[in-house]
Amino acid sequence: MTTTAPTSRRTRAAKFVDHIAHAIATDPAAHRALASGLGPWPNQQPPSPMHQYVAPWLPPDLHPRRQRAYYTVAALMSSANRSGTGSRTSIGTALGHASTHMSPATTKHQLNRLVRPNPNGPYQDLRGAIRLTDNAGVPLDWARLLAELDSWYFDGPRTCTTWQQDYFRTIARHERSDDHD
Repeated sequence: MTTTAPTSRRTRAAKFVDHIAHAIATDPAAHRALASGLGPWPNQQPPSPMHQYVAPWLPPDLHPRRQRAYYTVAALMSSANRSGTGSRTSIGTALGHASTHMSPATTKHQLNRLVRPNPNGPYQDLRGAIRLTDNAGVPLDWARLLAELDSWYFDGPRTCTTWQQDYFRTIARHERSDDHD
């Protein structure tokens, strides 16, 4: 699968997500290659099979820490059943919605794992969060997640705050709607 990398910064994340979603849906080899990124990454390097599908879409001269966002989102997409690209649903909002389908303590624990201070970012705990939201049938905006992870080393604390606020606002909305039922 040969493609031309997009150049517009504003649309890069959405185009990348569309490309990966199409590859996963139509090419079993691509699905397997991207799923190889779900396991441990020796020396913090993505598995070789992923490069064919991710590397053409990386912006030129992108720092390896920022490249990790693209490889991680591609791997996570290979494990999920639902996406909501364009829905603007953050991982915090998605976990808040998932709490109506499972123990809120479980989703809150997962959120706390995502936002705890970690010099390597939230990557280690994202798979568990995605599994919870996916099992609850809650779509996630992959393009938004990619943009948030891409800027993690510049805006990580702000993103953590946003995820927490989104989570608790969603919980509060659910509680208010339960009170009116």
